[in-house]
Amino acid sequence: TASAFSPAALPRSQCITSSHPISHCGAVDQSSNNAKQQLVQSPFHSVNTNYGKNGISTASSSTSLPMMKDITAEQRPAYKKRIAALMAFLTGWADCLFIKKFNFFGTMMTGNSMKVGMALVDGRLRDAGFYVSIIASYVFGVGFFRRTELSHKDKAMNAFFAPIVTACFVFSDYWTWLSPNKSRFVPAMLLSFAWGIINSVGSEVTGTLVFVLTGGMTRMTNMVVDRISSTAGHKTIPTDGFLMSSGVLGGFLAGAAWCTYFSKIAPQLNFKWGFGSMGVIYGLLFLWLDQEKLGAWWTDDGELCDIDADGVDCN
Repeated sequence: TASAFSPAALPRSQCITSSHPISHCGAVDQSSNNAKQQLVQSPFHSVNTNYGKNGISTASSSTSLPMMKDITAEQRPAYKKRIAALMAFLTGWADCLFIKKFNFFGTMMTGNSMKVGMALVDGRLRDAGFYVSIIASYVFGVGFFRRTELSHKDKAMNAFFAPIVTACFVFSDYWTWLSPNKSRFVPAMLLSFAWGIINSVGSEVTGTLVFVLTGGMTRMTNMVVDRISSTAGHKTIPTDGFLMSSGVLGGFLAGAAWCTYFSKIAPQLNFKWGFGSMGVIYGLLFLWLDQEKLGAWWTDDGELCDIDADGVDCN
């Protein structure tokens, strides 16, 4: 289990000394009660000081763009659906561009795994090495997300994921623009690493797999069949689950359509700086996201994300 050290977990008799102006031993006076409500804010950085029993503080810091307002638990599903649809749109755009530019998928590894086997059988060792490097980079990205999320929690999104993903996308386009005839290993590995992070963020924040259309189609079909089938008891279609899956499907199709249209009206711009543009959008999205307000795993029961049967929530 990944639980961070918390001074609130110490015995009541434990005295903690620090440079904090509020005493952590004995009774808490009126000035400390007033200090408990203190909230230090700036347009891009906020530090909330929460106090548990015995007046012991646990500080949480989140850096986000000032667009996201306070949301209630009832509003979270709607926010998550919108975020999932946007991330699915970007995934559809990316998959289309991956095929046009690199002839592989960087957002999911099924096709790449199949191509490794085909290349090995055909004796194309260089191609096999290329696809293995993509898979390894993706796995490393997922592992990096997990380790950083466990270690830094609310600081991970803006301090690590946003700048790293943006840099990977922009540099991949810069590399191919600067040296279009050079090896595609570097940009492909950068993008796959970044997508390991992106897909993990999507699962953690939205509670669904924003890059897997087959799963969404399966869930929606099962919901409809259970509704019309007397054998299944005419189950009510779970609204949140159906809307989440349909939003992911619609977003992905819209993204693929946008990529095709963009390639027609501005082929060079989409080909040269399409991924860089996506990287900037992802970076801004990650800065805007506030996992604490969306109900991150460490703010609820301390359990890591485990997507439920309807693919709606994982908190």
